[in-house]
Amino acid sequence: MTSTLLDHPMMCGFCYTQLYDIEQEVNGLCTYDRKPKFDPGLIRRINTRKAAIED
Repeated sequence: MTSTLLDHPMMCGFCYTQLYDIEQEVNGLCTYDRKPKFDPGLIRRINTRKAAIED
């Protein structure tokens, strides 16, 4: 999803708000007890990538 948004030449911003899981949801980047589900370095590399609109 992030790559698609970053590659769009008219996209200038977006927000992903679910950082942590809660009792009835499992879509967060971290578990209920705040442990990362993914490599934080990978998430950082994706989110610091230059967007198409910046070219």
